[in-house]
Amino acid sequence: MKVSPVNVHIGAQIRKRRTLLGLSQSDLAKPLDLSFQQIQKYERGTNRMSPDMMLDVARVLNVPYTYFFAALPQSTRF
Repeated sequence: MKVSPVNVHIGAQIRKRRTLLGLSQSDLAKPLDLSFQQIQKYERGTNRMSPDMMLDVARVLNVPYTYFFAALPQSTRF
């Protein structure tokens, strides 16, 4: 399965913010009613997040949803 560079970038942004806040994958997963394995998949970019989930993750991480697209490489933009 080919991993999308956009999903990888969004996952890296999630991981960066999560670790900055001192949260484990389990800490992030709990308020989202997800498993830590699902967070791992999002962070690796192997699973694509729905817009609803992206908003929920942004809320838990206390960032605007646009944070996930910050510094998106030019080659992955439309």
